Amino acid sequence: MIRTPLSQRLTHLGREAILPALSGVMYFLSWIGFGLWPLAFVCFIPLLYCLRNLTPRQALRRGAWMGFVTHCGGYTWIVHLLRVFAFLPLPVAILGYLGICAAQGFIFGVFAWILQHARLKSRWALAALVPIVLCVVEWLYPLLFQSYTGVSLMPVTALIQIADVGGVLLVSALQAVVNGGLADVVLYFAARRDARIARISDPLATPLIRSFPFASLIAAALCVGGAFAYGSYKMVEQQALEKDAPKQQVGITQPNVGEVELHNNPMASVRSLWNQTAELQVRGASLVVWPEAGFDVKIIDVARRDQGKMIADNIPVTVVAGIMRGDRHTQQIWNSAVVIGPDGLIGDHYDKIALLAFGEYIPFGDTFPVLYKWSPMASPLSRGETTAPLRAGAFLLAASICYEGILPRAIARTMEDHGQGRANLLVNLTNDSWYGAGHEQEQHLMLAVMRTVEHRRWLARATSTGVSAFADSLGRVVQTIPQDTAGVALRTVPMLTGTTIYERLGDWPGYLSLGLLAVLFILYRKRPSTPSGTPAST
Repeated sequence: MIRTPLSQRLTHLGREAILPALSGVMYFLSWIGFGLWPLAFVCFIPLLYCLRNLTPRQALRRGAWMGFVTHCGGYTWIVHLLRVFAFLPLPVAILGYLGICAAQGFIFGVFAWILQHARLKSRWALAALVPIVLCVVEWLYPLLFQSYTGVSLMPVTALIQIADVGGVLLVSALQAVVNGGLADVVLYFAARRDARIARISDPLATPLIRSFPFASLIAAALCVGGAFAYGSYKMVEQQALEKDAPKQQVGITQPNVGEVELHNNPMASVRSLWNQTAELQVRGASLVVWPEAGFDVKIIDVARRDQGKMIADNIPVTVVAGIMRGDRHTQQIWNSAVVIGPDGLIGDHYDKIALLAFGEYIPFGDTFPVLYKWSPMASPLSRGETTAPLRAGAFLLAASICYEGILPRAIARTMEDHGQGRANLLVNLTNDSWYGAGHEQEQHLMLAVMRTVEHRRWLARATSTGVSAFADSLGRVVQTIPQDTAGVALRTVPMLTGTTIYERLGDWPGYLSLGLLAVLFILYRKRPSTPSGTPAST
């Protein structure tokens, strides 16, 4: 029996497990909640290094491992979610957490698999391939909890301003260009080292070494420099627009009543919201935003406009209230945001469209209603059908409820012109008490804040337990209510108008990247997708 030398086994272990895991750790440490954002520009390099000379199938395995590590580190709050709201014992909750991390993390397995196919066929530089492939997978891969690589750059305000051109996908592409360019340099020196080793083993060997990847470094530098210059200009321009825009005094409420307490004592939230709304009205607020399902003591009949007086306690201020609307004829129930005017009458409403599985519906629950008895925290809700803005006095509001705030396409639909013009303000009603004290609250907030840059609107976000916040049209969180604290916040908010390139063209980085990838595979379809000397079946 021939034993593999220890050095070779350690090298194999490093490439198979350690380097992808290092990429995973660097990725989640650069992301929201950890804040080591400079790692965003180098987090893919260990993975890209270990993919050299691999088949696409091998690349898929290592990319999936990176993704698994990434999600295990960044999504620990899933354990709390499964224990408290799905009533799972700790061992089962941990298994569920690991399963979700594996499923979500597989996005990077798909990324590595496509990238390695494209790399072996085209021989293009990674500075070009990495952003193309990353845009495609982030655009198309289905995730239960949506996330984007580029959101890690939220602390660098100037760099994220390009989101008004190409959305969060363009910010991810910027990060990927830098990772790819630096990886090209690392692989160049690795090839030189391998060549020296080959010459020692065989003095007649003449391995092919490409020239130093100056083009990759220049492309990365130009992209970062261009994004920074554009962002600096837009920040000055946008601040001038905000200064000249009409203003409104907007208040947000945070009752600090979590899902369990709300389920057991709904009036605890209602009394707190009434008091907070009255306080904000006295302080001069003309619009007050409540959290998701803040008024949950009864189902509001869709035919009764006069019930607004009961909901808002007849306080003379415009309220965007989170309620449960119901139709007694069809037996449908919606998770809704309704506008209640100073006269106490219910006006426009928005019904949540992107319902969250196991919280707002259970898959196959219509067929097997007993599932709702087994999971009492889940509700059989209906999906909304309209994305029209809410009229609140002279202004229009683009409403989203909870999870919808992190979905770029969902918010883009609410910002469309439905014959009244585009909305002047983004409002997000949320209940984040499902997720415990981990990083979820900050992650959810910052994912939603990216929408402010894409659409150049302020965001007023009210949550049950935190983090409630105001964010300006530059993607900066300008005021918050501390987590797990009852309180209010009042802000003079510019009610902005106009449109952005992103609103007009949508997720064009995804379309463009998919097109480039298709062209690449057509042009190089006759080239093999396996490295020379490596069997395709490994």
